[in-house]
Amino acid sequence: MAPRREDILEYDGCNFLRQRLLLSTLSGKPVRVKGIRSDDNEPGLREFEVNLIRLLDKLTNGSTIEVNETGTSLYYQPGLLIGGTLEHECCKQRGIGYYLEVLLGLGPFCKKPLSIILRGVTNNETDPSVDSVKLSAMPTLKKFLIVDDGMEFKINKRGMAPEGGGEVFFRCPNLKQLRPLVFLNPGKIKRIRGTAYAARVSPAIANRIIDAAKGVLLKFL
Repeated sequence: MAPRREDILEYDGCNFLRQRLLLSTLSGKPVRVKGIRSDDNEPGLREFEVNLIRLLDKLTNGSTIEVNETGTSLYYQPGLLIGGTLEHECCKQRGIGYYLEVLLGLGPFCKKPLSIILRGVTNNETDPSVDSVKLSAMPTLKKFLIVDDGMEFKINKRGMAPEGGGEVFFRCPNLKQLRPLVFLNPGKIKRIRGTAYAARVSPAIANRIIDAAKGVLLKFL
């Protein structure tokens, strides 16, 4: 049954496209986005945005996706959020973190426990690195989960732009409810930890990064 026109949420422009698709999937409300870079030299959806829509299509069952010829108009009617065991090749224009942020929001609400392998660029200058997701986003998500059995995040391989080649594994249990949280006291900084990595260069580069970072951070502490 097609939704009534007044039930479709309409937006203009490409801003917050990822957030709009995420919230549409969670709420089950269809959205229509018009004027996507219509005044740009290269109008329409970018390759990484189309790739994200394909990922949402894999996560759901019965979604309706319509894009006009120029790519400047998108209609998305979400289906049932299924989850399950999946694999996805991410667009190399964006990092895997771009897609992981969406999966962190959808994972707990899937009908089946989500277990997915993402391949692509693990670290770039634009998106959160897979290390940031592992060390900050994952512990935060666990605080909301009443039972975090089955929650897992693993970096199998690293991949740099433009070739990619990285691989991460993300598993999230499905839940009926989330635990409410109140954060009022930010606390004090007692310790700073980090990860230095090097790919396709001498391993000595990573050691130099560690020495330079310590020189700055030890003065702060």
